[in-house]
Amino acid sequence: MKSTSMVRVYAALFSAMAIWGLSFLAIKDVIETIPIFSLLFARFLLATLLLGAMGLARKALRLPKRDLLTLAGLALLSPVGYFLFETYGVFYTQPSHVSVIIATIPIAVYLIAFARRQERLTWLRSAGILIAYSGVLVIIGWGKNDPGASLFGDVLVLGAVLCAATRTTLIKDALRRVTPLQLTFYQFFFSLFVFGPLALTDGVSWMGQVTTLTLLELLFLGVFCSAGAFLFMHYALNHLSATQVAVSANLVPVITLFAEVAILGAMITVPKALGITITLVGVLLTQLDRSSNLPARLDYDSVVPNKPTIR
Repeated sequence: MKSTSMVRVYAALFSAMAIWGLSFLAIKDVIETIPIFSLLFARFLLATLLLGAMGLARKALRLPKRDLLTLAGLALLSPVGYFLFETYGVFYTQPSHVSVIIATIPIAVYLIAFARRQERLTWLRSAGILIAYSGVLVIIGWGKNDPGASLFGDVLVLGAVLCAATRTTLIKDALRRVTPLQLTFYQFFFSLFVFGPLALTDGVSWMGQVTTLTLLELLFLGVFCSAGAFLFMHYALNHLSATQVAVSANLVPVITLFAEVAILGAMITVPKALGITITLVGVLLTQLDRSSNLPARLDYDSVVPNKPTIR
């Protein structure tokens, strides 16, 4: 692949990570106004409508009942389980802590994928993963006493990690029969049947407190964080291995920290700066590892219409 094409691939990958890094700040602000169940329902409704419109335009949403049942099961792990744990975790602890713990997902995925013989164990990739997460541990270790942090919230986020890692190990089997667009659309579609009734328990009194900023943040979470970022990630998966893409999630806490500094006026301490540097080195090592076979290319044509030609 030409260098210009690789620039496009990594631009898509890092765009997804940047969007998710900013999402924790948006969630933290929105849940001050919108109850959690209503927020999740509204967020995934927006994503469902957007992806559904794309799928209908391409006539690409019809699936056999067996596959629909499989996707419904996967939806219980994510977005239902994952986002319930993550969003409640954000409510009880710091956004930077959430992003740091979420960054453990690549480690869990890598170990499970190796156990299932979906990925080959290589020294460079293993070293990169360990180095990247050691940087993450430095960040959270020195920030454990930060105002707003709590062990309960951190444990809740670990539940999200377990849901995501389990689902990721099952996705490869599903993607042999469905396209990334179908997978992404139906995961949000089926989640509405859970979050819809739960949202009704929130009542409607909060609607009078919604501001223009809250609506903009909600649009950001639904359109960019749910629909857009997943499409960017699928595009990157079309050209990189699953582990290379997964380990890049270690950049999410780095982006969250910078956002807290730029937007919330937080301070980057020396330990946090050290943790950021170590994390970046580890992620770089995983991207340099070309020794393992790349996964089968995903059908990106089924995800985004009129995709640019890769030469």
